[in-house]
Amino acid sequence: MSQNGFISDSDRALADFIWNCIENEPSLKKLVSSRDQISFSSPRNAGQTNKLSIFLYNITVKAEPNSCVLHYLVTPLTRNDIDDHALLEKIIQLASTSITTADNSGNIGFTVKINPLSLDDLTKLWVALSAPLRLCVALEVSCGQKTSAASSSPETAAANAVESSQEAPVNTERMTQLYQSVLKTFTEQMEGWNKRNIVLRQWTQQDFRKTTDMTIDEMLSSLNNLGDRLQQHGLTDQFVKPLNQLTKYYEHQLSQLDGMQKVSRNQDENLALISGWIKDAKELLKALNPPKKSLQ
Repeated sequence: MSQNGFISDSDRALADFIWNCIENEPSLKKLVSSRDQISFSSPRNAGQTNKLSIFLYNITVKAEPNSCVLHYLVTPLTRNDIDDHALLEKIIQLASTSITTADNSGNIGFTVKINPLSLDDLTKLWVALSAPLRLCVALEVSCGQKTSAASSSPETAAANAVESSQEAPVNTERMTQLYQSVLKTFTEQMEGWNKRNIVLRQWTQQDFRKTTDMTIDEMLSSLNNLGDRLQQHGLTDQFVKPLNQLTKYYEHQLSQLDGMQKVSRNQDENLALISGWIKDAKELLKALNPPKKSLQ
């Protein structure tokens, strides 16, 4: 990804990414017959011939050098509710797992993931667009470039060398697997909580916040941001506390279930399931904080 054209590069890459998946599914290609039917205009101004709007509505500059997050609103425009649902379902499936690309020069390309905006935030966004609220999904595209070794100062290079010599090797593949497992577990839990009636949903939200000092949405945002940081090989110290809090909540769930009178034959299976969640979260914490090597 070129440093100067990161917006146009991200637009093009996101559109290509979505179109490549649509093109390979005949049922979806009947809805969007060519890439030219994907518009970068707002859904209100996309025009009658376009079937999908990928609208960039905000840009956030991140703390890391040469790094930013582009916020897109993706809206199906097939003019048929069932077709809109099918198209959006596919896009959500694609973005449910963070996906990163990079070029041959080692430049970080882009990472795309869902941005779980609240209904209130979505409503405000559509009001700003002067359009009625409609079915859509918000995506975040992170992009940036690695800093070349030649551009690093001698002092920085020396500090990095000392730090590397004191740390145990990190199994990045294992860390990624653990992260994806923890994220998948929490995302599936959120989906289950959202399907509960309003009383149970509110109780779960209050219980989660009381146990973790975080809202459910804040925890999801923290996990998503951790995924970005892992993809960019950045510092992860700030995510240790949220992961500890999430582990604490799972231990709280385990304690509650274990203390209940056995009411079903599935209770032992559920206890084992939650124990697995705790194990994954603790192993991820351990992977993020490898033991230091003693200096010789």
